[in-house]
Amino acid sequence: MSAAVAAVKASRSGILAIDKPAGMTSFDAVRAVRRIFDERRVGHAGTLDPTATGLLPVCIGQATRLVDYFHQQSKTYHCVVRFGERSDTLDTEGEVLAGGDASGLTEQEVREAATMFVGDVEQVPPMYSAVRHQGKHLYELARSGQEVERTARQVSIESIEVTAFRPGPRAEAEIEVVSGKGAYMRVLAADIGERLGVGALLGWLSRTAYGPLRVEDAVTPDALAEYPDPTVALLPMDRAVSFLPRVDLLPQPATMVGRGQSVWLPRPPAMTAGNQCRVHSADGRLIAIGEIAGNLLRPTKVLNN
Repeated sequence: MSAAVAAVKASRSGILAIDKPAGMTSFDAVRAVRRIFDERRVGHAGTLDPTATGLLPVCIGQATRLVDYFHQQSKTYHCVVRFGERSDTLDTEGEVLAGGDASGLTEQEVREAATMFVGDVEQVPPMYSAVRHQGKHLYELARSGQEVERTARQVSIESIEVTAFRPGPRAEAEIEVVSGKGAYMRVLAADIGERLGVGALLGWLSRTAYGPLRVEDAVTPDALAEYPDPTVALLPMDRAVSFLPRVDLLPQPATMVGRGQSVWLPRPPAMTAGNQCRVHSADGRLIAIGEIAGNLLRPTKVLNN
């Protein structure tokens, strides 16, 4: 690969913070980015339901190889939970049925119930989800009228804060949730409602943060399409791995790592994420993800920009 071609590829590799509007699927957003950038290698990190809004990290070019590192980072959601109702989809998209009378529900009771779901908790994936069962998505089975037994999965809920409460027969609470990988806000809303004995569903959802990205810094697909040069919206690839300790290499060891060779580090960094680190060249480019054992740095994922 010539230096000129490598430079062009590098300039079109990076992270997009997309502000997904309601009514658009996550894959619709990916499809729009592919069209805008005329780039086939585009992928998103973490599906948002069509009715949900907010932050969708989209990786372009070489950055698609870093999608899994986003999954290791926390996400923040702003949710509206409606009490006194239940739904087969656990949100407003399904058949909404009356639950118990939520008139007597207080904000303090909601807070106390929510705290029961902070930490490592088990969630049963909803039938209307992309989880696969015998080769088919659960939502495909649900749409055909089938319901299958699902195994509960352990997820991590780091915090839940009740930010607003509106009492009534169909009471509503606004909550901010920080969670790890695989947590369903729909399931969380329904589980809190069952804990309170009145049922609940997810009335509204927006993802406001994902790792180092914030929704206030994101761009909608429509706005991106109007940019004369959409590459100005690209964030550096290392945003996907900013939580890993950084190692900066001089030109010779950087060249060796770029070839997949291990190098000796006179001063290894303080490790804060297992034995993984991100490796940068002397000019600041992210060139690899590596593992450190003692003073030896072994590249595990080389990024040939």
